[in-house]
Amino acid sequence: MSAGRKVAEGDAKPPLKARLRAWWDGYELAADAEGGTGEPAPSAAPPRDDGPPTVKGWSLSRQQSVVTLFGEGMVRCIPDDAKSRLTKPLGINKKLSVAELGAGLGGFARWVAHEYDAYVTGYETDPILMEAGSEMTKMAGRARHVSFLPCDFEKFTPKPRSADIVYASEALFHVRNKPDAFRAIYDMLRPSGQFMMSDYMLQGKVKDASALKDWQQAEPLPPHLMEVQEARKLLTAIGFEVSIAENITAEYKANVMRAFADYATRTGNGEKSGHLHNWILKEGELWLNRTRMMDAGILQVFRIYARKPVEIT
Repeated sequence: MSAGRKVAEGDAKPPLKARLRAWWDGYELAADAEGGTGEPAPSAAPPRDDGPPTVKGWSLSRQQSVVTLFGEGMVRCIPDDAKSRLTKPLGINKKLSVAELGAGLGGFARWVAHEYDAYVTGYETDPILMEAGSEMTKMAGRARHVSFLPCDFEKFTPKPRSADIVYASEALFHVRNKPDAFRAIYDMLRPSGQFMMSDYMLQGKVKDASALKDWQQAEPLPPHLMEVQEARKLLTAIGFEVSIAENITAEYKANVMRAFADYATRTGNGEKSGHLHNWILKEGELWLNRTRMMDAGILQVFRIYARKPVEIT
């Protein structure tokens, strides 16, 4: 088989770092015979080997589509005003050690580093997202302030007393072993450390269990939802002082709808999304299913604030 034929069939492609830099700069790369960086190809050409649009996994096209929807480095719908409401009460500054759970492509972590002149460690379970987020952080000139660590939230083992502040946005709802995950977060905090999270939860008894089950089966990762009061009791039993458990479902849904409305406006005004349009439509199905569950009163979004008490010696 000739080298040219290999490239034509997509058997060779540039390494992720080169493809990521090309994507960041707004073009695709044509692989050479050895799988090297090649030359820039027209940006309208779809990336190799991405296949049909899907929300399973984190192909380059899906990464591009969520950033198109939600902003630089964002894999979830967390606009800047929501980031501010989640982090401002924590009093973040450069003297405090900050950790984000579920850092994704690092957009939230880079925002925190910029907004508060802070140092942030992002914990991420997906190696593709972590590598991409790390590369984006280098290209953004933020590698000194933002670093990434791999993790498994089912077996979370962060360094004890390594953080003053831990925050998480929609990062833990798929974790089955929440008691151990919350215990690990408690242990990683220093005395007086703060934990702020927003996540999908249930409130009270679910009236339509079949609808909940259908939604869970349609999600990319199986959700394991807690009832909000059970979450509060669990955090308290571990040792946290929980002072806030706020229902932010309406605000959250409004943010999602605003993101998709903004995309529709931009495309209506002539912005071209090329092959990403179908990926964005697929992403839209995922978020539409979530908002439908919110409309049905089944799925809720809560913001919870907890503090690790001061040790008495």
